[in-house]
Amino acid sequence: MTEISRTVSTALQSLRQRETTSRLAAQISDTSYEVTTGLKAKPYDALGHKSADAIAIRMQITRNDGFLASNALLDRRFLAVETSLGAIRDAGQDVLEQSFLAQSSAGQTSAQLSQAARAAIDTLIERSGVSDSSGYLMSGTSSDTKPLQGWDMPHPNTGLSPSEIVDDVVNGGLNTPADVQVAIDALSDIFSDQNAGDPARNFETSFYNGTPALDGGGLLNPPLTARISETETIAQTAQANNPAIRDLMRGLAMLSAVDVNQITDPVAREAWASEARNAITSGLSGLTELETNTGLKRTRLADTVAAQESRAGFLNGERLLLEGADQYDAATRLTQLQTQLESSYAVTARLSNLSFLNFM
Repeated sequence: MTEISRTVSTALQSLRQRETTSRLAAQISDTSYEVTTGLKAKPYDALGHKSADAIAIRMQITRNDGFLASNALLDRRFLAVETSLGAIRDAGQDVLEQSFLAQSSAGQTSAQLSQAARAAIDTLIERSGVSDSSGYLMSGTSSDTKPLQGWDMPHPNTGLSPSEIVDDVVNGGLNTPADVQVAIDALSDIFSDQNAGDPARNFETSFYNGTPALDGGGLLNPPLTARISETETIAQTAQANNPAIRDLMRGLAMLSAVDVNQITDPVAREAWASEARNAITSGLSGLTELETNTGLKRTRLADTVAAQESRAGFLNGERLLLEGADQYDAATRLTQLQTQLESSYAVTARLSNLSFLNFM
């Protein structure tokens, strides 16, 4: 009977020893966290009534970190738009410079101008389709849609391609100044959405797929906007239906669709070339403004991020004041706990090897 009693006591002792080992292991885990991070493993238990302050600071840190992450992504988006605008502007500038040479030379040079204008149109369409994981960046709020229709691709809603619409305007012939003026006026109406006789040929109907400039009630549609702080928002206003892009595309379309030196009347030829150059120049000026404004928004965003980074440092300091742990003291406790755990393991091992036979 005495031997059985001793065996039961040994089993209970073994169970208690395992509980001690488990508790020591948990304490070591918490203390290791304090040594590594410099923060209390269980701050709310330690802070008592000050826990509310710690929770408030953690919430502020979470919000601030969220703004820092989203603003970093937003800056990359603005940089992508700024870079695309620069590439579009460079392509238009090259064609503008070539246009002055085309009229002073014959044959191949003017044909090359038409090819260069077409290549610039393709660059404009491609670079305006800049995108990231959020969607297309120059389509306004319709970010799931590529902003500009392919030049030779029929629009799914109208069945008309941009190149077909432009060709229809000039195919009647540009033989006289009057012919040229009619074509110029028609293209101006198309690219400004003023072609009331056949609205399917308007820019925002067959050339552009993003958010239109006006809503159904004739009011301006809001641009794509992001919140960059608790009190600030910032808008991405560089859309592919901006007047600058419309003007540039119109001028490039005029030079792409018509070889200027094939217009025999010198007055008509000069009128056509001059209008194309003016449209391109207007577009380039507007693109420079868009590019500059985008750069200024990046600067504003950088200032906001700098303030938020400074705030992050302040908030982390406040958190340390409340939740900070003495890492030297924690390291000392960790050594003590590890020693206790090793002893506990040794006792547990000895107890596990005991049996009823040890008392026979």
